[in-house]
Amino acid sequence: MGTRDYLGFSRDAYMVVVYSFIGWLGGNVTWLILPFYFQSLGMSFSRMGVLFSISTISQASLLLLSGPLSVKIGYKKSIFLALLLFASGRLIQVFFPDFYLLAIASTLLGMGMAFEGPALLSLLSEESTDENRHYLFSLNSAVGTFGAAIGTLIGGFLPGAFAGGNPYRMTLMVSIIFILLQMGIIAFVHPILDRKGRELRFERGAVIRILKFSLPSALIGLGAGVTIPYMGLWFRDRFGTSLESIGGLFAIQQFIMGMGTFLLPMIADRAGSVKTIVAFNGGATILITGMPFLPAFPLAAIVYIVRTILMNIVNPIWDAFMMRFFSTRERSTALALRNLAWTSTFGVGQYVGGLVFDRSLTAPFLITGVLYGLSMLAFWTLFAGEDTYVPKPQ
Repeated sequence: MGTRDYLGFSRDAYMVVVYSFIGWLGGNVTWLILPFYFQSLGMSFSRMGVLFSISTISQASLLLLSGPLSVKIGYKKSIFLALLLFASGRLIQVFFPDFYLLAIASTLLGMGMAFEGPALLSLLSEESTDENRHYLFSLNSAVGTFGAAIGTLIGGFLPGAFAGGNPYRMTLMVSIIFILLQMGIIAFVHPILDRKGRELRFERGAVIRILKFSLPSALIGLGAGVTIPYMGLWFRDRFGTSLESIGGLFAIQQFIMGMGTFLLPMIADRAGSVKTIVAFNGGATILITGMPFLPAFPLAAIVYIVRTILMNIVNPIWDAFMMRFFSTRERSTALALRNLAWTSTFGVGQYVGGLVFDRSLTAPFLITGVLYGLSMLAFWTLFAGEDTYVPKPQ
């Protein structure tokens, strides 16, 4: 792992953080642009929902295998494979915008996410200790969030720089450059697992712990899928907001969230991880439920910024808290199965959201609010006494 600095982080840990910055930057360019690109091709909300769901369902299906496979082939090779799948999917979206080929692209992108997520967090987890893991995870999330903010700004303004053709397609083409940069960065990270370390070990009790983490994640995924992929279009259809303004709004929230993420480990140290997660996600639940009743764009923008910050700023605390319950060789599989719970329900939510948004701009938010609330109730019930959990020596 190499020499560590005064925070206990190695050179490879910082390389992973840089990788996340570039990945979130490019990913948010495409996240903002993709619904507008699909709409420019003449798609309805329902058809967009099908493509989004295909991506998520393919991710969910592969998550059943990606955790064990990542241990077998190594985290670094798994991330390289994910990047190849990302690049292939984006190229199809750019050059072959037929609906059925776009469905293939969505499948490839979903497969890439299934390989990247568990492998990347497992790699990051092995570059930290139980004492400083939530600080490293928060640093990774904060820097990635700054990248997401920059990517959102680029996604909002870059289409205006292309005079001819489809500006959204040209923006997607630019986003492929960031995938190539990620390949270059991850090439300098040292592998973590030797051949002996790639033997799969999974204790029976770990299954129960995975199920406990998966239930609240599944409820959040379902609720998020109903509304979040369509927020840019909702702002435009509800208030007539321009793409530049939408991109600026999302960028502001990402910058604020990035700054706040640096503070979360200290809050979690004082209040406990469980209380921090429930308090922040609970506040976000109240705000998302009230979104459709706000009368003007400026107020809706402020509420959405605060809601997104509260909901997402605690994600690294979730991940670091979960890692304490699993051994080194269990972590990739545990993360993959937890992500499966979120991803599969998110895919269902995307499809349902497309159908509901075609009929109402209010109902999706109410559905999401109820599901978020149930998630926090489940999480508190399952983990209220676990803030003082002390892991067994590995």
